[in-house]
Amino acid sequence: MKTTCALISAATLLSLTALAQSDVIIKQHAKEIRDQNNVRQGVAPPSAPSYPASPPAASTAPNPVQQSLAKVRTDLSAIQPGSTPTAQQKQQLAKDLLATAQGANKPSSATVSALAEELSAAFAQKPLSDKDRSRLLTDLAAVLNPANIQPAQMQAIFADIQAIFQVNGMARKDALKLSDAVKAVAAETRH
Repeated sequence: MKTTCALISAATLLSLTALAQSDVIIKQHAKEIRDQNNVRQGVAPPSAPSYPASPPAASTAPNPVQQSLAKVRTDLSAIQPGSTPTAQQKQQLAKDLLATAQGANKPSSATVSALAEELSAAFAQKPLSDKDRSRLLTDLAAVLNPANIQPAQMQAIFADIQAIFQVNGMARKDALKLSDAVKAVAAETRH
């Protein structure tokens, strides 16, 4: 009798644990769908900082972040769909991404190279529209310069980057891999 009660209790506990885990998975999937719908509708993530389109009138020097982002945009545009990005293209992209980081905590070149590798592969698979590319660049600038970004906002940026690529047709596992590369950069810039 005691054994039967113990087995029933254990089975109940296991089923409750499985139910709780599936609840978390369902919530995460719902958030991903919400983020993808926001990308499709052009809704910017609530945390994406906006950088001025042009430098202030009092300053004659161009904004270094904007200059670097323009180079990153050019690097990504140079990657042709269906091609294999060259080592030189990946190195140039990594260099320009690293130049975008203006804070005291810059990511390591190895971490940025891993991100450049993922971005190159994504753009070789299928490039983003100009609107989505601009949104991606804004998100990357925020990750590379996280001075005033709260952790919850940073999570929204990661989700937005993943959603941008998934809406563009990238497989979820590949979009997660790219998002993980962005998270690795963020982990180094936030310390």
